Amino acid sequence: MKVKDILNSKGRKIFTVAEQDSVNTAVAALAANRVGFLIVMSINGTVAGVISERDIVHRCMILKIDPEQLKACDIMTPKVSLITASEEDEIETIMTTMTEKKVRHIPVFQGETVTGLISIGDVIKFILEEKNDAIKSLMDYVSR
Repeated sequence: MKVKDILNSKGRKIFTVAEQDSVNTAVAALAANRVGFLIVMSINGTVAGVISERDIVHRCMILKIDPEQLKACDIMTPKVSLITASEEDEIETIMTTMTEKKVRHIPVFQGETVTGLISIGDVIKFILEEKNDAIKSLMDYVSR
């Protein structure tokens, strides 16, 4: 199983915020879309970094800094520091990476283009669905 299998199953929709947007704007985007992770886009349309709920809590709320006074680029994890995946990566590898690096979301890239995003929940859901399909097939085979 590969990352592209998850993306093909769940969809490739990603939510973004501009690097010059306020952290309040990012929080509103997270809440409105019911997600925990945003891609931060640069002025020229490339990926500049990411912001997670955890980033907001650790870099803004704990320090008691007004989120309206900070820009997304002030608290984002920059692209050079991102843990990323490609569509051809194996699911088991991604699970190991997420566990070892303690990350819940990984952006997926094809070259310089972000093509999707997977969360640990997506990985678990996909694996459970695969296991359930295998069990159903075995049950059908045994009951013949």
